[in-house]
Amino acid sequence: MALYTLMSPGDSPGVTTTALAVSYAWGGRALLAECDPKGGNVLQGFLTGRLGGIHGGLLELAMAIAHNPNPAVLWEHVIPLDQDVREWLLLPGIRDPRHAPQLDMAWDPIVDVLEAATEDVVDVIADVGQIGRPDTPMKLVARTSLAVMLLRPTLRQITAAKPRLDALGRYVGTNVPVALGLIGQGDYSDKQISQILYGLPIIGRIPHDPRSASLLSDGKQSRRLIRINSLMRGAAKLAAAMREHAQKVVIDDSVEAAG
Repeated sequence: MALYTLMSPGDSPGVTTTALAVSYAWGGRALLAECDPKGGNVLQGFLTGRLGGIHGGLLELAMAIAHNPNPAVLWEHVIPLDQDVREWLLLPGIRDPRHAPQLDMAWDPIVDVLEAATEDVVDVIADVGQIGRPDTPMKLVARTSLAVMLLRPTLRQITAAKPRLDALGRYVGTNVPVALGLIGQGDYSDKQISQILYGLPIIGRIPHDPRSASLLSDGKQSRRLIRINSLMRGAAKLAAAMREHAQKVVIDDSVEAAG
């Protein structure tokens, strides 16, 4: 099992909504970790505040690790996202972005705990939000099996993505494979986008489906729709592609090392 990150170049392409969809459609036990320093919103969005009184989360985990570095402490801060889907889990993000500076020195132990969870228990999909900000958790991104930038195929998003991917490449080098996921349709072909963005592979596309997205972002409509909508079908394909791409990198690295 592995640790993955989902990110954006900014301008709200829908990272959290996509992360929810991908983790739901993962096809195995998946933990969505809200690691965006701007704060998490799944509790008040998808769960519409139904789990009032939840005290656990990313900040509380960081504080707990400081006193008890046992990886098992993670599970004290994880909640199920759906009682009918026991393998769909959430580590809630910080509730107040003003608390983000408290995480600056805690990312290494947080990643240690998340990596320990992947050893034989769960795949972790971390939503890190917009990269390129001073508070981007680059230490987390640098230790993932695959980093996926989600963007809309528009000039504005492609232009925003290029310098952020350049900075990401300088930070992680070749240690972390990076891929692209597209949200909706635009004026550029997959080939054009890949060429502009350093030849990175496009491994999936999520359809623009506002009605289905509102179910995930704001908990609207019937939960039964979550299994059958077009957004979820796209998310299932992206989830499979993420696992396949990360595994291919592992195999290629092993072959290169053996050679």
